[in-house]
Amino acid sequence: MMSVGSKTSSTAVEKRQTAGDKITEIFDMDRTELEHRCTQALLIILPQMRQLINRDQDRESDGSGITVQQYSVLKALQDQKRLISELAEMLKVSRPTMSRIIDGLEGRRKTAGPVRESQRPKLVERMACLDDHRLVYARITEEGRVILQKYHAKAEGNIINILENLPPAELSNLLQSLEVLAGAIKSKS
Repeated sequence: MMSVGSKTSSTAVEKRQTAGDKITEIFDMDRTELEHRCTQALLIILPQMRQLINRDQDRESDGSGITVQQYSVLKALQDQKRLISELAEMLKVSRPTMSRIIDGLEGRRKTAGPVRESQRPKLVERMACLDDHRLVYARITEEGRVILQKYHAKAEGNIINILENLPPAELSNLLQSLEVLAGAIKSKS
């Protein structure tokens, strides 16, 4: 029978595992356990990353703060106009949801900050398709390009603040892992 004291010291020993021990522990897991642990880590990290990226974005005094979804739309429109239905499919949202996002980017819906509707920046504009008037394109405006660059720079700065604490070898491993994950995601799309 184990005493409380020995249980506590056992826990303390477990907490003092070295990085090498953790790597060995990971290699000893079977594929199912590895997939489960990766899934759990991603489910925790992704919302935290979204929060980190979005930090301070909605605090712009000029009302130019945008959400991650709005950023994704602006990024998709950066190089070309797109059908609103195409944007909805790309971002995996319904067409009515995409229309609301576009409304916000057009300055037609209340966005973050205490700015009146008429003062909101127009980051995107709708354009009717010349061949089929039922189809509507969205196109980024010059003001939208400025906000996109501003958002991207802030988000990148927020992430760099976290990454600067990692040693170069860990950054290299992280980059390789992220590239592999991006490839796996792309192959499933």
